This record gives sequence, structure tokens and C-alpha cells, in this order.
Amino acid sequence: MKTFFKQKNGLAFLLGMLMTYFGSAQNILTADRNPGAVAVPGAVFVGSTALQDAIAAAADDDIIHVIRSSSSYGAITIDKRLNIFGIGLFPDTDGSSRSYVTTVEIADPAASGTRISGMVISASLTLGGVAGTLSNLLLENSQILRIQHEGSTTTLNNIIIRNNLLGHGIGTSTEETIDLLAGYVSNVVIANNVIYGSSGSDCCNAQQGTLTTDLSTIENNLFIHNDGISSGWFAFEELRNSIVKNNIFYGIGPRGKVVLSNNTFENNLSFTSKATQGFLTTGGNTSVNNITGQDPLFVNVSFGTGVPSLSTFDPTLDTGSPALGSGTNGTDMGVYGGPIPFNLEGTLIPTIQVLDVPSMVIEGNDLNVHIQAKGN
Repeated sequence: MKTFFKQKNGLAFLLGMLMTYFGSAQNILTADRNPGAVAVPGAVFVGSTALQDAIAAAADDDIIHVIRSSSSYGAITIDKRLNIFGIGLFPDTDGSSRSYVTTVEIADPAASGTRISGMVISASLTLGGVAGTLSNLLLENSQILRIQHEGSTTTLNNIIIRNNLLGHGIGTSTEETIDLLAGYVSNVVIANNVIYGSSGSDCCNAQQGTLTTDLSTIENNLFIHNDGISSGWFAFEELRNSIVKNNIFYGIGPRGKVVLSNNTFENNLSFTSKATQGFLTTGGNTSVNNITGQDPLFVNVSFGTGVPSLSTFDPTLDTGSPALGSGTNGTDMGVYGGPIPFNLEGTLIPTIQVLDVPSMVIEGNDLNVHIQAKGN
């Protein structure tokens, strides 16, 4: 995106653009824990608790911009409807720092409607714990160790998890990467994510599954494991009443560790050398147009439990891949198929890449500013 404008107050114009971009939000707050950051009462929060302080000061629908930092913003709790935006999943900008937190807790149904984008959550993101319905959550463009539903009294409804890098490549987890079945759950969409499985075991030296949910649509994801255990890894711990389509299972099989019932598997690809690679038709499950035992031919993806390097990781399907055009209605399988393809940068907020401002302006004249920005 390129924007050219003439404006006496360029900063005011840019803020106006952001307000238009984010629609109905009331205020934009900033959390910045970088050395030398300057606090602005009610607007810019600094120090190790900057993000939680910004959340406390915010009102429903406010935007919080989390400035990237080499230091984590720590553990946060969200108890109202907010839009929290970090720098992105792997932004195309100078510098390697991102917007880090350790844990995120969204327990209160009052936080329904919250959107989290562009963050690195190095431990867990927990949903629920307060009685009621927690709904309309959008979790996107982030790197998250684990997403967990807590509290059987909290219903989860209308949850979208998309364009994330999920799994224990950024930490240590011996549990499912996504576990949504502590209580009732419905209308969940898990789409265009890279999902790494846990290497832990639940008991008796038996491996965990990766995802647990019910009444969900699971589409255009890439499930990955190391293909190293003799009996094979399970993509699911418990999966019920769900639609599973256009996914690629790589080094991990589309089987259930505990329960796999009444699901529809269509237009998926499974590639593992183990016995778990097949698509079951027992337990009320159906299998339609799935591919088994063919290498998806990624540009650069290896078996494992985490991305070795985001700078070289590339789940693009190479020429000759059996997953090209083999998805539903002739779309591609995997993370680059579907209506909202995966984007490794994951930068939702326009990132300014060029900002040209004259070194001198004659009083009374217009200030000519050239901004070039990029976002997805």
C-alpha cells in the first residue's frame, strides 16, 4: 500500500487513517516497555506492566498497540472487549524483536468480541473460567504455544483461530496444542494455521494428540510432527462432530488418541510412515477424496516439533505437489489455500516502511509527507 498526501499535521492524519481502518474503536492506546519509552497519561503506558496497565485503562472496543520489544510484557488478563495488536508473526521490518507476552487469560464473558493479532505468547492462552458464554473471539497472526479452554462452566461459541503458528516450538508443552473441551464448545473455525504437535505423553508412555474440540470446522491447516515414534503421532486427542477439510498432515496422522467420532474428512492429505496415516470410516466418521502416503512437496518444511528458523520456513507447495488443486472445489490443500491464505509476516496493522519528511518547512506552507506502508 502506498499513500501520498499533503497535510499540515501529518501525525494527526495518520492517526485518522488508523481510526478509519479499525472502524468503531474508541481510542488507541500504546504499550511500550522499551528503554527510554516516555509515558503519556491515558495514552502511552511504559515499563514491565505496560500492557496490563493499558488493558486496565482501556474501555470496550479500544485498540491497544503493543510495541515490539526484546523484553516480554509478562502475563496479562483481558476482562473486557478489546483489540490488541502486536507487530506481527514474522514482520518484514528491520530488527528481530516482536511483541512478546508469557500468558494471556481471557476468563470473563465480558471479554467476548476480543481480537488478538500479531503477538508471541510463549506459554498459554487460556479461555474461560468464569460462568457464562465467551464468544466471538478472533485469535490471529500470532505465535502461541498452547490454547486451552478452562472451566466447565464457561461455554465457548463463535471462535476463530486463523493464520497462527501454534505448538511447542517456542516453549515446552506435554499437552494438546489446542484443547477446547473443558466445557461446551461450538462454532469454532480453525483455519490456515501451522500446528505443531506435543511430544509429551498422558500415561502409559502413550503420546498425546494435538487438537481437542467439538462442532468445529478445521480447514487448510498444516499439522506437523517428527514422524519418529514407532506407533505414530495423533493429530487429535478428541474430535467429535467436526468438518476436517483441505488440511495436510505431515509426520502425524489424522487419527484420534482418545475419541474420533462423527467427523467428515474431505480433501485432506496425510504423509507419514506410521500406521496412523489413514483416514478412518468407523465411529461415524466419513472419508471423501483424501490422499494418503504422498509427499506434499513443500518448498522448505521438515518433520519436527517446531520451526527451525522463520527466515527459511516455507510451507508453499512446490511444483508437482499432489496437494495443488486437490482441495475442495479445486483449491489448494494446506495453509495457502482457502479464502484467507496464510501469511508468515502476519502484520495486520500497516507497517511503515518508507517515511519521507522534508528537513525544513517554511512557516505557512504545506508539509509534504510520503508514507509507504505494508499490511495484510
